[in-house]
Amino acid sequence: MPELSRLEWARMNLDQVRAQLLTAATCGRFLTPEQLEHAAGKIGEGLRIYDEEINPPAAEPRLDGTRSICSDSRRPRAR
Repeated sequence: MPELSRLEWARMNLDQVRAQLLTAATCGRFLTPEQLEHAAGKIGEGLRIYDEEINPPAAEPRLDGTRSICSDSRRPRAR
């Protein structure tokens, strides 16, 4: 199975939480505080990933006062 991208992983987790909440609501089940806390963690992590992918952080200034040419810090600069 191929490795999931960050966005695919975030979407999968958000879909799992959505399904869990829908099942609980339609079947009249209650979720334990631990289950709700775990679901909230998945939602928070998924939203953080979406935010980072949509609004990437600005390149940080270098110590010598210049800025990096490569705007994506996850990708090495070509030499």
